[in-house]
Amino acid sequence: MIGELKYLTYEPVDVDAWHRQTIDARDGASVEFLGIVRGEEDGQAITHLDYEAYEPMAERMIARLIAEAQRRWPIHRVAVQHRLGRVAVGEVAVLVGVQATHRDEAFAACRFVIDAIKQDAPMWKTHEHRTG
Repeated sequence: MIGELKYLTYEPVDVDAWHRQTIDARDGASVEFLGIVRGEEDGQAITHLDYEAYEPMAERMIARLIAEAQRRWPIHRVAVQHRLGRVAVGEVAVLVGVQATHRDEAFAACRFVIDAIKQDAPMWKTHEHRTG
């Protein structure tokens, strides 16, 4: 979570909230992944993506993935926020942020979390093709 926000949101992803958080004095690395909606899907231009989820299960799964990352690597903070609903081209659809003492652990944990969310979380997207 970022502050009091849940992992899933229908509001724009608040990247600035992640940046405003105080870095632990032990941390020498802060890594983030931003998933941004691109203007093409499956080789065709799109106007937006619509993200849906089985929300209770997705929230629990993201919490478990964060806990797993914290068990596997010596990281101090993990933030995840994934947008639901209509997300326009150029907007942030997902943020994963990790803070740790060293960059190797921060990068590894960040990659693990985003890859596992994409693979395992009960979320899906649909898109609308541009016409004309």
